Amino acid sequence: MRPASAEFVTSVAASGQIPAGGLPVVALLGRSNVGKSSLINALVKRRIARSGSKPGTTRLINVYRVAAPPSGIRPFVLVDLPGYGYARGGTQARQTFDTITSHFFAQVTVGARTSGAGGVNLAGVLLVVDARHPGLESDLAALAWSLERQYPVIVVATKADRISRAVGARASQAHVRALARPGATDAETGRPAVPLVTVSTETGENLGQVWTRLRELLRLL
Repeated sequence: MRPASAEFVTSVAASGQIPAGGLPVVALLGRSNVGKSSLINALVKRRIARSGSKPGTTRLINVYRVAAPPSGIRPFVLVDLPGYGYARGGTQARQTFDTITSHFFAQVTVGARTSGAGGVNLAGVLLVVDARHPGLESDLAALAWSLERQYPVIVVATKADRISRAVGARASQAHVRALARPGATDAETGRPAVPLVTVSTETGENLGQVWTRLRELLRLL
């Protein structure tokens, strides 16, 4: 798979507008230090997103334009939202994160062909979780919140390289069970309706599957 052509566009504070330019938008949600920035860099095979070892590195909405994704995928805007679950700076910082995220989702429309040059047409959400820790309450709350608003969701479990294959297989099954909750299952089959892809940003394992899921999201528009 050829590398995607992507660039950092800008950082947006709580009251700012997302410069989507009429392109569909994919939002990244996840706990602080779960590896969202590393996932962005691994997907586009370039270091365009700042990543850090300390939780709370991303305190603004960071906007990226993916101008030439892999074949069959239309150009889109990737929006990296502040991490939840932890923030250096205590309660005030956590409240700032909540304000920024709430303001972003207040701007979005879902499923429209276009929301105009100044709107945010949300194609879906990439919910990034840690492969080693399935079923964390904060992740399940983020999933439930997204599904209640009928946002299409893909769950990406990162850091698969940090556990053995045997442990990884058990963790994947635990993630699947965690996703099989009311609102997250297909009404007819009872199976999880939310796709799960387990990846390693270090080795590149299964990153192609993330692109495949993104292609499906963007085709819905």
